[in-house]
Amino acid sequence: MVPLFPLPSDGSRGILIVEDDADLADSLAAYLRFDGYVVTVVGSAFACYRALGVTGYALAILDLSLPDQDGLVLAKYLRFNTSMRIIILTARTSIDDRAMGYDAGAVEYFGKPVDFQEISAAVSRLLMSSGADDGVASHGWTLLNSTWELVSHGDRYVLTSKEFSLVQALAVGIGVVVPHEELLRALGYTNDEYGRRSLETIMYRLRKKITQDDGIPIKTSHGSGYTFTAPLALV
Repeated sequence: MVPLFPLPSDGSRGILIVEDDADLADSLAAYLRFDGYVVTVVGSAFACYRALGVTGYALAILDLSLPDQDGLVLAKYLRFNTSMRIIILTARTSIDDRAMGYDAGAVEYFGKPVDFQEISAAVSRLLMSSGADDGVASHGWTLLNSTWELVSHGDRYVLTSKEFSLVQALAVGIGVVVPHEELLRALGYTNDEYGRRSLETIMYRLRKKITQDDGIPIKTSHGSGYTFTAPLALV
């Protein structure tokens, strides 16, 4: 589907919920409005494109099973054509589904049912991240605890909770190898096939997210773990 309307760039701080379950969408919107957010609800991808032609939004909360288009297609469009943060809220919760969601541009991925408090906390963090500058190092890399951002040379990358935990666990010193077992514990996974596959998926996603020429300075120590090979400040 090609959007029929031009996209404005008015810097709006609003939230756009794209969800065809009207009861869920209205309940979530009411919760977020109570927290002080301006929220618009639409029930299809077409309605989303139409809403984007009217005003700008800072963040989108997307279902994947929309009636007229797969939500992954919509997420990719938002990723490459807007500056919106993307939260996926869906019943599709397998590892492969999550990996595809993050690849499509999601910075958070929640399975249904979900506690609205978790959504609100994620929204607050993501909307706050655009203005965080304090403590950023002038060289090397900086991990911002308050906004879950990884910053380097002026480039900012909003991390998911798992990506943040992974980078934080690697921040033990330049060139220090962190064993797989320790990383799995930091991520809340058990040391089994599921846990190791999940770790590899998060690492793949993190490396793909960092678009600098040299990528993220994480080196694989085969059979043992990973190491962060550049200065990394925690703020």
